[in-house]
Amino acid sequence: MGVGGQAPELVEVLYQGEPGAYSEEAAQRLFPGVPATGRPTFAAAFAGLGAGRAAVLPVENSLGGVVQEVSDLLWAHPEVLVSGEHFLPVCHQLLAPSSAPVRRALSHPQALAQCAGFLATRGIEPVPHPDTAGAARWVAEHEVPGEAAIASAAAAARYGLQVVAEDIADRPSNRTRFLVCGPGTLRLAPPALPVKLSLGFVTAHRPGALAAVLLECSRRGLNLSRLDSRPIPDLPFEYRFYADLELEPGQDCSQLIAALLLLTSELRVFGLYPRAPTA
Repeated sequence: MGVGGQAPELVEVLYQGEPGAYSEEAAQRLFPGVPATGRPTFAAAFAGLGAGRAAVLPVENSLGGVVQEVSDLLWAHPEVLVSGEHFLPVCHQLLAPSSAPVRRALSHPQALAQCAGFLATRGIEPVPHPDTAGAARWVAEHEVPGEAAIASAAAAARYGLQVVAEDIADRPSNRTRFLVCGPGTLRLAPPALPVKLSLGFVTAHRPGALAAVLLECSRRGLNLSRLDSRPIPDLPFEYRFYADLELEPGQDCSQLIAALLLLTSELRVFGLYPRAPTA
């Protein structure tokens, strides 16, 4: 299961979405030859985890930002460990049954956000759909005049749609970061290669509490590559934080974890795993 955990050999990898989804592509790139199965929701993907099964799930996008539900599910499932990451270049295509003018585009809200400029300049109405590939399938099955989907070229081939506009994301640097999640046993030994440490924590509700956590990371020479907050249910205007820290070979994070336990009211270590190249 990577640097920070161990798990049995995979027999199935899960992803959220339908065949042709970007998540399926990420799963196939990470685990070639392992059967990949789509689940309708992120929660269903987590529910399907068990011995021999892992999930490849998006956690953030370079244009659309953080996929908060995946972070929240990691918090809610302490038995699940993050064992790896993968950065997938995302090339959005506008797909339709024909080359007729497009008035509405269906896709996942993240994909719509990543193509907002393209849609706005052409007067195309964005229509949210639970999944990019699912939107492509819906458009192919219903053939409503003026309706198109934003999805991958693989989805176009799978569902028999035309690519009426190529690479329509607002920035060519569009990337989605995926996490590999599954059952495992956490190990915090000093790594032999560059790794990433993913954490979730809650600080005391007082001035300087978050700054104390960040200072502890800084004084140990750890680069903070991600920090975001999330409201805590039933505690109005109090927040949980999610963070990723970069460690170099030989850096020991066990003392950091011990220090953070004293500075936080709740702390979860989601995983210690090899850093992936962003390109």
